[in-house]
Amino acid sequence: MAKARRFVPIVPRVATAAAAGVAAIVMATSHQTATVFGVEVQAKFQYMPPLVFFVVANVIACAYSILALLAPTAPSPAARLVLAADAVLGMLLTGAAASATAISALGKNGNSHAGWLPICGIMGAFCDHATGALACGFVAVALHFLVLLYSIYTMNSS
Repeated sequence: MAKARRFVPIVPRVATAAAAGVAAIVMATSHQTATVFGVEVQAKFQYMPPLVFFVVANVIACAYSILALLAPTAPSPAARLVLAADAVLGMLLTGAAASATAISALGKNGNSHAGWLPICGIMGAFCDHATGALACGFVAVALHFLVLLYSIYTMNSS
């Protein structure tokens, strides 16, 4: 039983790091070139600030989740700092996923009021990559929420 309790905080953090890392890698490698009306057009994640924010936030989440494994889990001042950092990281991941989802919806549906056309019909591979990255990003958000709940539980169980 004692061995199992040691792995409880480790597994969700490693899973969060993996999901955030995969989300960042998939989004960072998404690019496509297409020809529209004889003009070559490129789609890259770097062209849209919400997608850049998504990649940076997931890289930070991946690195932090790995570094947080070194922090103590027993109630202590250092553990309280990790709890605060967990809360901030949760907000960062949620904001990044939300902003990337909003710009992805704009790319898929366009905006008829502003005259913006949808690009996913032309840049299908780019949109598929972005959708996969967003799925991994939301998995990272959910897993990090579990990590945060466990951190709160361990702080209050002493």
